Amino acid sequence: MSPGALRGRRSLDVVFALFLASGVTVGTYCLWAVADWIHPQGERGFGLYIIGAFSFVPALLAWLAGGALLFMASRDRGVRRGVALTTAHLAWWLLLIGIGLWRDNPLVGWVVRTATIVEPGLYAVGVTFLAARWFWGRRRREPVQVAA
Repeated sequence: MSPGALRGRRSLDVVFALFLASGVTVGTYCLWAVADWIHPQGERGFGLYIIGAFSFVPALLAWLAGGALLFMASRDRGVRRGVALTTAHLAWWLLLIGIGLWRDNPLVGWVVRTATIVEPGLYAVGVTFLAARWFWGRRRREPVQVAA
C-alpha cells in the first residue's frame, strides 16, 4: 500500500468519524427534545440548548473536513452524501434561527417543536447510518494481518 493511499484512507476515517460524532450528538439532542416535549423540564431543560449548540461543533467540522476532501477531488460517494446531509442540516438551522430573529413573535407551540425535532432526527439517523456503514464496510474490506 502506498503512503498516499494510506494518507487518503486516514483522511476518510477522520471525515467519517466526524460524521459519526455529529450524528450521535444531534441524535442526543433529538432524544432530549422529544423527552422535553413529553415532559417539559422548565429551567432544567437548559441542557437541551447546550447540547444543541454543542452538536454544531462536530457537524461544522465534518462539513469542513468533508468539503476539503471533496475539493481535493475525492470520488467517495459516502463523503458526498455526508456533506450534502450536513449542508442541508446546517442550512435548516440557519433558516430556523433567521426566522426566529426576523419575526417579533416567533412561531409557537407544536410547529416549532416539530421543526426542531423532525429534521435533527432525520439527519442523525442518516449521517450515523452513513458513517457506521463506512466503518463496517472498511472492517470487512481490510484483511486481518497476523504477525508470524
